[in-house]
Amino acid sequence: MDRRHLIAAGAALPFGLSAAARAGASPVPDTLAGPDTTEGYVQVAQATTTKATPTIYDYGAVGDGVTDDSAAFSKALAAAATKGLMVIVPAGTYAIAKTISFVSTQDAGRPWGLQAQGATLVSFITNGTDIMSLQAVNTVRYFRILGAMKILGTGKDGNGLRIIAYGSSYFFYNVTLDGLCVEGAGLNGLLFEGNVFESLLIGCFFQDCKQNGAVFAQSKGGICSAITVVGCFFAQNTKCGMMATNFDSTYGGTTDVRIFGGYCRDNGSYGFYYNNGTSSGAAIEQVGFENNCRSLSPGDPNGAHVYGLVQVRMRNCTGYNEGGGATYLVRGWFSTLSVLDNCDQSSGGAMATTGKSRLAQVNGNAAGHVLMRQSGGGFDVVSGTAITWTAENCSGTSPKGTLSLKATVTSS
Repeated sequence: MDRRHLIAAGAALPFGLSAAARAGASPVPDTLAGPDTTEGYVQVAQATTTKATPTIYDYGAVGDGVTDDSAAFSKALAAAATKGLMVIVPAGTYAIAKTISFVSTQDAGRPWGLQAQGATLVSFITNGTDIMSLQAVNTVRYFRILGAMKILGTGKDGNGLRIIAYGSSYFFYNVTLDGLCVEGAGLNGLLFEGNVFESLLIGCFFQDCKQNGAVFAQSKGGICSAITVVGCFFAQNTKCGMMATNFDSTYGGTTDVRIFGGYCRDNGSYGFYYNNGTSSGAAIEQVGFENNCRSLSPGDPNGAHVYGLVQVRMRNCTGYNEGGGATYLVRGWFSTLSVLDNCDQSSGGAMATTGKSRLAQVNGNAAGHVLMRQSGGGFDVVSGTAITWTAENCSGTSPKGTLSLKATVTSS
């Protein structure tokens, strides 16, 4: 038995004594006791055994950063889903040379997954396949990755973590990712695709991925929805920090990705991109944005930290741009009510010298309206647009002059 397995199983008791004996009590023999002449029956000492929580080593992992541990993780996920287990992944480096793959074989309705303790999964995959892929062909619930786990890509692999449920009959939901970090994946750091819904991300990082940090997508008839993101970070991804979209069509897609807190910076394109806007019950709150749209020049009218079709709702958010092309905190094409509440856009460096930094670019049809309250940075209105707007207690420039913190200005 090696040291890792010894730790997982618990240290053996010295000299074969039971816990009771070590505590000073008389050890109970595991043989038949003499007859109890008072009660007239034979007492048999019963030993109780507590099974230790399994670790990834129990499924064949080595954790030396060289030996391929992908098969061990695949086996662990299969066992965890079937038996309702949280498999411990101790601190260490695990080499991943093939996709860690899970495809459900039955419904899963108990919490299961990986309990990480500072583990790093280092990808050696260079053929474009995913690092970790989980697919439901049943109803699968309560998958978790908890604790500190980093997935480090090669840039030539696929998605860091992909969770899939296609069609209208299969479901993968109630996922919790807490403390997951994905860096350098060849595609997206995280991809929820199809019927993946009612799920939670807490304190996760998505950085340096060759496409997007995280993507939540309708796909093959599956509806991705009800995603809550708390205190997560999206940085230096080649495309967007986060994308809510539709793989089945040009328009439409996931709307209710609710984001609370966190930071989004230095992404090549938008910080957050909503192909179908945020729904009326969803919002982006208390998020900081910095230097997104790095692929564009400062002052570019196409650049923004956040882009949304239909509508966008933001509260207590700040945008700053210095070297990137995020001219606006938010822009889009709006056909219903969009709200910016206590938001701000400011600039420095090359962006400030252009004089074009604004809170919002107002654009859309006659059914659209942009309401700005207690917000700073001013805004532009696209020429010829039919959309209306209102600025309540705002500061900065507008088509009707400088805004006042003590006044309301409307387009009508």
